[in-house]
Amino acid sequence: MKIKCEVINDLLPLYVDDVLSKESRELVEEHISECENCRKTLENMSGKVSIPVSKELRMDDTKHLKGLKKIVKHYKVLAVIFGVIAVLGILMATTLIMCQIQYDVPYDGKNVTLERRGSGYYLVYHGKGSIGYSADSDTDSSEYYISFSQTAYSKLIWPLYHNNEDTMWFCEAGKITKLSTKDGKVIWEAGEAEMREHEQWLLEHPVKG
Repeated sequence: MKIKCEVINDLLPLYVDDVLSKESRELVEEHISECENCRKTLENMSGKVSIPVSKELRMDDTKHLKGLKKIVKHYKVLAVIFGVIAVLGILMATTLIMCQIQYDVPYDGKNVTLERRGSGYYLVYHGKGSIGYSADSDTDSSEYYISFSQTAYSKLIWPLYHNNEDTMWFCEAGKITKLSTKDGKVIWEAGEAEMREHEQWLLEHPVKG
């Protein structure tokens, strides 16, 4: 027989004071396990009372908890993925900046030399890392004017993979008579033998026009 909520509400104070008979107590507990309104009334009367809950309600709560765990796990995975992407993005941006931004490398009289090797002249950088250069020439005198530049990557990362000095082919033998920086510092100048070789080079490479 289904008992009305009004009857249960009359019994709840006695239930809280634990003065009901065993049969009446079981009757109250059976009712509140299925009646949400009476269960909330009991919760308001005493927060210390252990309220029985039906099996169906417990299973429903478990489902919600499992669903919440799945959502939390999903967001954790997304957080890890976005974290990895962010780190990779920062590394790529840093590498790009290190490779693109150039600054001048001043010539100090020792850090760059022009050396004859075989049938050509090579620029040899004796400083840390590698350098790039920009050169202009005077076609009448065969003099070259040069400036040097370097990036953070070529200075800091390049040496990790290269143990030797940075050597760059510059021009064929006989083509050059003098190499200076653009601010006038002489790096290399031809002697008598090199000037004779230059004269021979001019005979073999006449200036057109």
